Amino acid sequence: MPVGKTLAAERRSQNKTLTEIQAQTRIMGRLLDALEHERWDELPAPVYVKGYIQNYAEVLGLDPAPLLDEYRRDRDAHTPAPVMHIPDRAIVPHRREVHAVPRTVWIALAVIVPLIALVIWGIAALVGRDDSPPPIPPVTPSPSVDATTLPGVPADEATVTTGTVSEGLGDAFELVISVRAGESSWLSVTVDGLTAYEGTLPGGQEKTFSVSEEAIVRVGRPQSVSITRDGDPVDVPVGTGVAEVRLTAADE
Repeated sequence: MPVGKTLAAERRSQNKTLTEIQAQTRIMGRLLDALEHERWDELPAPVYVKGYIQNYAEVLGLDPAPLLDEYRRDRDAHTPAPVMHIPDRAIVPHRREVHAVPRTVWIALAVIVPLIALVIWGIAALVGRDDSPPPIPPVTPSPSVDATTLPGVPADEATVTTGTVSEGLGDAFELVISVRAGESSWLSVTVDGLTAYEGTLPGGQEKTFSVSEEAIVRVGRPQSVSITRDGDPVDVPVGTGVAEVRLTAADE
């Protein structure tokens, strides 16, 4: 007797419902119903079906080995044998066709050759390009800074704290501005009357500038920013808003 009918007959003889079997085996009712009616296409892979049969048989007190053997026979009987297609006649290409270049090769060459030429042109353009930075456009300095329009500055911090540092060196100096890791700050840097940088500098990064006469640095979050002049730290005034630092190279 087929596996499904054997299990269904034994279940009925024990006056058990599919719901009871589902509760004892933890197999969904629709899968148990498909197993009893041998709807193999509604069941998962054979390795799972074998587990269903074994659990079902153990709940009913049956030996699962004969049922598993019967399932293998049923499955093999419903599995179509592979069909081997034999051509009616052997097709031997003509001698001229043996040495002919396939059409797909011509298409591939038509695509690859322009791409290679494009890559060569791109490499040549990169090698010969001018990497010198563009000139910094002059800007008209604004009389005041509105902190509510600066990124990284709280809306209620609308004051500007100004600090002036004059070293009296009379020579050009190197200005380095860095932001503490894990934080960020809006910066505006004017070097010798020209805007050298304006934007939000992420934490852990720094900017270096060469100053001949004067540098004006506006900082959105002073507590997060460090400034050095030729390696020497510069005091950044900490207030409730934007801090401004002026550094000059005026003669003593």
